[in-house]
Amino acid sequence: MRLVSRPHLAPGGLFFCAALLAAPRAPAHDDEHEDAPADAPTPIEPQTVIVRAKPHPASASDTVIDRRQLDAVPHQNGSQLLREVPGVYISAHGGEGKAQQIFFRGFDADHGQDIEMCAGGAPINEVSNIHGQGYADLYFLIPEVVEEIHSQPGTYDPRQGDFAVAGSLGFRLGYAEPGMTVKASAGNFGTRRYLLAYHPEGADSQTFGAFELYSTDGFGPSRAARRASAIGQLTHDFGGSVHGRVLAQTYAGRFDSAGVLRLGDIESGEVGRFDTYDSKQGGSSTRTSLVLELAREREPTDDSGVGAPDGWSIAPYVVLRSLSLRSNFTGYRVHPTTGDSVQQVNEATTVGARASYHRTLKLFSKHDTLEAGVMLRNDWIRQSQHWLSLIDDSVTDSPAHPGVAAKVRATDATGYFSADLHLVRRLSLRGGLRGDGLFYQTEDAGGGGGQVRSAAGGQLSKRATLDFAAFPGLHALASYGDGFRSPQARSLADGETTPFTRVVSMEAGVRYADRQRLTASAAFYHTRLSDDLVFDQGTARNELVPSTSRTGLAFLLSARPTSWLLSSTSLTTTRAVFTESGGVYAQGDLLPYVPEIVVQSELALTPELGRLAALPVTSKLGAGLTYLGRRPLPYAEMGHDVFTVDATAGLRWGPVAAQFDVFNLFDAEYYDGEYVYASAWNGSPSLVPARHVSVGAPRSWLFTLSLFV
Repeated sequence: MRLVSRPHLAPGGLFFCAALLAAPRAPAHDDEHEDAPADAPTPIEPQTVIVRAKPHPASASDTVIDRRQLDAVPHQNGSQLLREVPGVYISAHGGEGKAQQIFFRGFDADHGQDIEMCAGGAPINEVSNIHGQGYADLYFLIPEVVEEIHSQPGTYDPRQGDFAVAGSLGFRLGYAEPGMTVKASAGNFGTRRYLLAYHPEGADSQTFGAFELYSTDGFGPSRAARRASAIGQLTHDFGGSVHGRVLAQTYAGRFDSAGVLRLGDIESGEVGRFDTYDSKQGGSSTRTSLVLELAREREPTDDSGVGAPDGWSIAPYVVLRSLSLRSNFTGYRVHPTTGDSVQQVNEATTVGARASYHRTLKLFSKHDTLEAGVMLRNDWIRQSQHWLSLIDDSVTDSPAHPGVAAKVRATDATGYFSADLHLVRRLSLRGGLRGDGLFYQTEDAGGGGGQVRSAAGGQLSKRATLDFAAFPGLHALASYGDGFRSPQARSLADGETTPFTRVVSMEAGVRYADRQRLTASAAFYHTRLSDDLVFDQGTARNELVPSTSRTGLAFLLSARPTSWLLSSTSLTTTRAVFTESGGVYAQGDLLPYVPEIVVQSELALTPELGRLAALPVTSKLGAGLTYLGRRPLPYAEMGHDVFTVDATAGLRWGPVAAQFDVFNLFDAEYYDGEYVYASAWNGSPSLVPARHVSVGAPRSWLFTLSLFV
């Protein structure tokens, strides 16, 4: 039998964007990453088997969530897949279509400012988005075609780039169900969903096509949403160890938003729990992307036949994005006559490419690997922000006050070098250097009077991980890395040296893996930022605040004792504080909105019940638990805890399947978002800061019939 190691062709971004091009391969002797049993029999007939070796983890808390775990609990959209990532909590306070607010291991990443995200080899984060730096909309993802999510907390890998402050998330796309899949779903609140997918029988799982159509009336006023998404991907072997991939994707959505309510108004009965002050909030969003990738892998030459081969890859991409939002957080407080309704529009074209070369080189051992890569990205952005008049509680389309009308050109040129060195038996060193050069040109025809400004800056990042294999399956790791977050282009003065947010991250911990049967990890982490961003209700986006730090613990335990049972539980604790004083914040104050405790747990049972009319009958029972505790708010207040449970039950007989999903099973009354500030609604201004909330969704259900042909 001839084993050929094949690259993770961005078939979907097993890693974040940079690593999709051929990360160093794990050597065959690493028991933690082997997929096949050591005593697997040798086939009688010669055949070629493609081996996709997993890379070594960059830290103790590095995690890959595969399709089996993603299937354990139900998901209505691509954003909800993040609920399976350890340490993540998501909030849909802006409606079902606006990028969800993400909390990740001590960070309120808002809509993506602190998490680098990539899908299928294309970046998701948007540079200098008018609504928030790093804006990352995941609604274009069809849940069924996400094969894996690679979560990499911290900044310990040289391939991690801009926005990798809390860490990086990579979505690998694939669909393994052979033939055609047709799904039709119906639920309460007028929810309808249709899915059509195709995967050629015998082809690689990353060759597929999928289409999704979704609509809902929402669980209350101003909560309706509509979207359509299509994703197609083709992989091909050209011979001579050359492989190619093409990914095409397009998405469009329209959504309403109920906005926030004053908690006192809800508790007094002045407004209903699911009411809205301003029914004209909401927006629309589109995304179209194309990724081309070509890679070559030479066959391994070491005695085992499955070592890390030499190879190269190159992948250009283009992404077209548009976003339009209307929101109102403060009523009539800022503009007492016309109101505080804000309209934001952002349109962007992103063009870029990544290329890398990796090879084995016997320095300390025959398994040592080196990699060098370059990444280029250009963004052309048009953005505007205006306050619109509120007349008789309806928004007009005419701007009431001067705002923003800007054009931005952003360029990021990157080079990195990484190494995986086995220094002595049981001890490995991984890491390298990364250099980023960023250039911005801004023309602001609104508040800037047409002035053209330009700024440039550079960042050199150092990353390293020391890995000690105590005994088979058990590793102790210590990681260090520094990184950055790019600034909003419109905040830069002409000729200014680009002021990055500097990040220093450290982690130490242990991880254990017994093949797929049991995995566990425990880690202590500490992260420092030179400055930070906190939500400001007046500007409807995050604004600059003094330096901060996070210190915490992360635990994960996942068990798969049989082929039909899966259990996974994670616990993350964090203390996030200001390390300097400035504005309304003092040194030692808790960072607002960052939850101190996040717990997630999933349990799935998928036993085969037998056969009926010669066709197999399989069942599915699954449940997912999410707990968020101790959420600090401004002015030394503390938010409410959140505890929700989602559940699923299904039955499949041959080509026919039925599934019943329930979200928020126990109909918990919780607040998706909580804020503290002064506002003026219904002629009743709050002269002092008051608690404002966005209400979490009540219990909902979705019934799905599927046909596999």
